[in-house]
Amino acid sequence: MSVMGRFHFPVVAVAAAAALVVGPAWATSTTTTTTTTTTRPPRPGVYAPEVSPSTIDNRSGCGHSTSATISTGTTGKVDSVTFRVQVGGRTTSLSASGSGSRWMATLSGSAFGSDSGSGTVRATATGPSGTAESGSTGFTVANCPA
Repeated sequence: MSVMGRFHFPVVAVAAAAALVVGPAWATSTTTTTTTTTTRPPRPGVYAPEVSPSTIDNRSGCGHSTSATISTGTTGKVDSVTFRVQVGGRTTSLSASGSGSRWMATLSGSAFGSDSGSGTVRATATGPSGTAESGSTGFTVANCPA
């Protein structure tokens, strides 16, 4: 037997084994993962309103102003602010003007007719992520006799 004949089988076996270990190129794969994150604007926040002056008259000519400025601050994305005002048995809502973090409205004492006494005001902020309501702030409507 020739020398070439003796090594023919082992050389073929070694080449076949090497092909199995390395494997064909198409057997390799890559996985890519894409993550999409959607963020919502933060929920709005609103502070207890300030009322200035804190005492107003329900009619003119009695020593106090007949109107007050109500203002509040907000956080987050806010589209509108509404003030809810209560005195005695009457409730009124005021739409605030402003933008960003400062909002205000004017409260008229005549809106309560002859009602007088302690009152409260709350602010509600509305934005794309919901609404938030503040704590209440007190003020007084003085009775000014006709």
